[in-house]
Amino acid sequence: MNTPGENSNELSSIFFDYEIAYGETSFEETLTEFIFTNIYKNKLFFDYLGNDTLRKPPPLSFFKNFNTEETGEHKDKFDIKNRAILPLVDGARLLTMSNGIKGINNTYMRFKQLAMFDPKHAEIYLNCAEAFQFFSKIRTVEGLKNGAFDYITKGDDNNKIIPLLHRAIEKVQLSKKIKQLENQIEKKY
Repeated sequence: MNTPGENSNELSSIFFDYEIAYGETSFEETLTEFIFTNIYKNKLFFDYLGNDTLRKPPPLSFFKNFNTEETGEHKDKFDIKNRAILPLVDGARLLTMSNGIKGINNTYMRFKQLAMFDPKHAEIYLNCAEAFQFFSKIRTVEGLKNGAFDYITKGDDNNKIIPLLHRAIEKVQLSKKIKQLENQIEKKY
């Protein structure tokens, strides 16, 4: 905050998305006051945070096609995290902080609060909130399809969670057995 720069914002911008999970809420309130007191002391802070937000690659091309990766192992695939979710997260963070909106560190809720704070642009903010939710759901579903077992929706009932956990356990056990077999083959041959 006090010495913003190209590398410091990339490393620290997520720091502003904290939420207390356990303990005294006074710690969170004190941290929030400290942050909001200090971010306004340095005019460059918002410039760097804004530039960092705008440096993210856009999700759509000029012709409204999805921008896909041009090289590497994910060539011709759409990077939903970096091209769709992170620009929304960074934009919501920047706009709430620069407008002095405190106590909301969740991207979806930040856009909802921005819609109330700035009714003139409410439609844009509400569309961003819905887009964030939509892309997050897609990322979650794709993660589950590709073997990520740490995405469990709040409120899911046991009929959904227990089979998911069993599949995860089976996959981990199978991976261990394969590794044991590989180790055995390496030792023997």
